[in-house]
This record gives sequence, C-alpha cells and structure tokens, in this order.
Amino acid sequence: MRILRVIGFALVIVLGAVALFLHWAEPDTAPSQMVFVGGDIVTMAEPLVVEAMWISDGRIERLGSADDVRAAAGSDAKVVDLAGATLMPGFIEPHTHPLATALLGSAIDVSGFKHDSRAEVMETLREAMDGFLPQPWVIAFGWDPLMVRDLDPPTLAELDELSPDKPFVILTQMMHEAFANSAALRESGITRDTADPPGASFGRDENGELTGAFLEVNAVNYLLRALPALPPALTELLLRWQLADYASGGFTTIGVLGAVGRAEDPIGLLRTLADDPQVPVRSVVYGLPGQIDIDSKPRGDHDARFELRGVKFWMDGSPYTGGAAFAEPYEDTDLTRERLHLPAGHMGPLNYELGAFTEELRRFHRAGYHVAVHTQGERAVQLVLDAAEPVLRAHPWDDHRHRLEHNALITTEQIQRAKALGFELSFFTDHIYYYGDRLPELVGSRVERYMPVGTAFREGHRATIHSDNPMTPIGPLRVMQTSMLRIPRKGGEPMAPSERLTVDQALRAMTTNAARQLGVEEHRGSLEPGKTADLVMLSRNPFDTAPEQFDDIEVLGTWIDGQPVDTRKASRPNLTLGLRALRQMATR
Repeated sequence: MRILRVIGFALVIVLGAVALFLHWAEPDTAPSQMVFVGGDIVTMAEPLVVEAMWISDGRIERLGSADDVRAAAGSDAKVVDLAGATLMPGFIEPHTHPLATALLGSAIDVSGFKHDSRAEVMETLREAMDGFLPQPWVIAFGWDPLMVRDLDPPTLAELDELSPDKPFVILTQMMHEAFANSAALRESGITRDTADPPGASFGRDENGELTGAFLEVNAVNYLLRALPALPPALTELLLRWQLADYASGGFTTIGVLGAVGRAEDPIGLLRTLADDPQVPVRSVVYGLPGQIDIDSKPRGDHDARFELRGVKFWMDGSPYTGGAAFAEPYEDTDLTRERLHLPAGHMGPLNYELGAFTEELRRFHRAGYHVAVHTQGERAVQLVLDAAEPVLRAHPWDDHRHRLEHNALITTEQIQRAKALGFELSFFTDHIYYYGDRLPELVGSRVERYMPVGTAFREGHRATIHSDNPMTPIGPLRVMQTSMLRIPRKGGEPMAPSERLTVDQALRAMTTNAARQLGVEEHRGSLEPGKTADLVMLSRNPFDTAPEQFDDIEVLGTWIDGQPVDTRKASRPNLTLGLRALRQMATR
C-alpha cells in the first residue's frame, strides 16, 4: 500500500509538472480593448508623437492625449502603462531570406564574425568533422575572404581531406560562391563536361578539371538543389524559430525577396505557416520566376500573415566575388588578385541580355506582379531601366512599384531615371558596416558614392534599407545606425558622409517607406486609426537618441494585431511541430 501511495504521489508530481509546463508554453494573449499610456507613442504620421493609443480588436481606434483617448475607449479597455518605454509601428524588413537563414542555422559557422584567420577557420572545420554529424551532407556557412584577410579559397584536396566520403559544402557569407568536395560534386551530377549556367561558372583548373568552386547564384543553386530535404515538420520548425528571431529584432513584417532555401515548396511552406495566428511575423513574398504561376494573380489578404506580391530576379552578382556588373573594372589590388583571383580589368557579367530580360519583365508586369531585381553595378541598373522603358510605354501601370535591390554604385542619373520610371530603391547599407574597410580595395575612389541612399532621398525616392539576412545579421537598429553614421565596424572616417540619412529618414526607411515598397502601406508602417496594431516597444524614443547611441536602444517586444508575439523556442505550437518532426525522422 505504501508503494502505491508513493507511485501515486510521484504521478501527481509528474502530471502537475506537465500541466505547469503546458501552461507556461501557451502563448500570452491580450484583451481585445487596450489603451497604451505612460510613454512616447511614435506614430510616423501626424502628429509624430502622442500620449495615448486605443486598440480595439487588433486595429487602432484613436490616438491623442491620454485623457481624450481614455474617455473615448471607456471603462472596458484595459489600460497598459508603458512605464517610460516607447511604442511605434513595428519595423519592416524589405529584403531578407528567412528559409535560407533557418536551414543554415545548423551549419558550421566559419564566418568572419567569429574568426580572424584562415587557421582558425580550418581548425573550426576540423573540430566539427571530428564531432557527431548526423546529417547526410555537411554544410559550413560564412566563408569570407574580406573579413578574414588571409582566407585563400579551399582546394578540392583540402575539402576531400576534411570529408573523404560525406558530401561537404562551404557557402560564402554572401551566398554568391560555394566550395564543394568530390562527394558533393558526384551527388550533384556535376562533371567537367557540365556547361556553366548563365551568369555563373563552375571552377576549373588549367586542364579543365573541376576545382570544387561555384561562382555566383545560378551555379550555387545548381549545387544546393542536390541537398537532401529535411523532414517537412523539421523545416517548418526551423523556419518558425527563424521568424521569431525577426520578431525579437523588432520586425513585424518581412519582405521575402526570393523564396530561396531547400524545401519542396518554399512559397507553400510560408503560406501554410502563416495560417497559424501565432506565427511571429507577417511575410510579403516575392517568388522566383519558376515558383510563380504566371496565369494567377498576386494574392493574399492584407490582414493575413502571408501575401504573394512579386517576383525576384538577379541581374548581376556580389561585389565580393567579382560578380557585380560595375561600369568600370574592379581595382587591381592584392585583395582582387590574391584573394578573389580576379584578373586585371575584370568586369562582372550580366545575367540577362536586354531582349531576354525585357520579355521577362513584360510577362510579370502584365500579370500584375511587382518585379524586384538584384542590381549592384551601374551596368545592371542600366539594363533593367532600359528594359522597363518600352514595357511601361506599351503597358502603362501607375504606381507599379517595381524595385531595384542593393544598388551599390547606382549613379545619380540612374536614381533620377528610376524615379521618373516609378522604380523603388532599396539599399544594402550593411556593406559599409561590415566591409567598409576593404571596399577601397575593390572599387577605389568610387567608395565616395557607394550605397548612395542619401542621394535617393534627395531625389524624392521613398527609399528603404535592409540587411539581406542571412548575408548580415538581423538588426534593424544597427542598419539604421549605419545609414546615419556610415562608419565601418572597424572604425575610421565616415564613408561618403554626404550620403548619411537623418534619424527621420532612417526610421521611415524601415517603417512607412518599407510598407509602401511591399504594397501594404494602407494597413501597416504607421500608427493611424484603422490600421492594424502591429507594434514594437523600445526602451527609448529613437527620435530623442543620437545616432551614435542607437545601439543602446533595446527591443522590449512586438505585437501583431494587438496581440503580443511569442518568440520562445519552446512555445506550444513549436512543441507540437517538434513532436511531429521526431515522428517523421523516426520513419525515415
């Protein structure tokens, strides 16, 4: 009898612990009626700052003085004291790749964020290879010869020595270059006779033998398509964790510019995930050309957490692989010769001829899709604008919101022409922060007009800024700070100080302007009556913060539709997904 009592007591303890854990894992909910007071409420509209805001059923009802708003809301609304914190519209990331980032979360980190020499990188790889690697392919991510100054490309012999039998791939930080061992080449079906993809190449030695190098997106994608897919539930769980990371950074909406990442149906996965009202951010998706049914229209409910809005193209490649289609050659320096192995006078290639891209642009333009194009160099920008003129003349569409992405060396004349043609501009200003100390070795005196976002604002563009994650880490406040200071991470003088943004411009670039670029400005991007209550709470008002102190601002939480976002990895929805993933892996 005593044993039964002990067992019974133990069972009660276990069941109680499970119940407490399940209660803890359940996401918090907020009342349908709330009034926020006790801190600055930054609207990004007029007036810019108010004392109070009333939310009803996920939408903004009223803003103004504390007395007026509380009187209008009545006694049924819960009063939330901000305790000196600042509330503003949730940040919007106009250009990112969440699925790719999620799937790279389990990769070996060889980035310049954590390594200072090639010896350190190779030691990390050797240690990882000596550990437990259950996945069928070994992936390393973050190889970066600009951050790590002595980082010569790995040879095929080195890669084969590290992983003699299992396929092994190293992806560079910008994901425009990769290195694969012999096993990965075999699994990919790539031989010395495989033709190079458009605008890309497979590395070959003087005898025509493969070196294991893959240069530019079309070649890297050829390799990544051979990667075995993870169990669907595990992919979904990793993606959900990644979306929570965006929310932790202060984002409530992200623009998925190219649904890249190894999954059977990346767009379908994002759509399915968004059916859950607990998903941590909203996604506005630009699919790849082959992912979109041209006969269907862009779709999605503005109130939902998924919209298919546009299509993404790459016109040129990365400045850090020699792939940017600049108007003048890369500089002839030790970096370009010895690390990037670019010959003197090297010019990055274009991925399309004018006629071919004009037809692609015409197809998607007529179908009603926003067209976003990766353009780093002047020649890439020029071709897109040349293609757009006849398309827009033949098929007028006011406010089409086609986009030029990154724009490293776009000229003032091209910025003006883009404005006249109705093109939106988004800038990858993290280049300055992470690579500013090396850019003169790539483009020489052209650094004085690198990432000219200030010019874009002066010419009347409602430009945006982005981090292109996983290329650089999530961090809207860092991106804004870089755009205001233009000082590289390693210090030194500001780069092209005339291109600095004001605090107001930087904040608009990741709120109102980003909402406009993604086509959701009627519902998000500012705090105004009738708009959705997508919010971020900050530890201080950024308008009262010097640019040098932006890194002191903390993100305290986000809300979507007036409900707090749960960013915990062990939330109830994630636990359910985790159990499903374990079952799928057990049956493989």
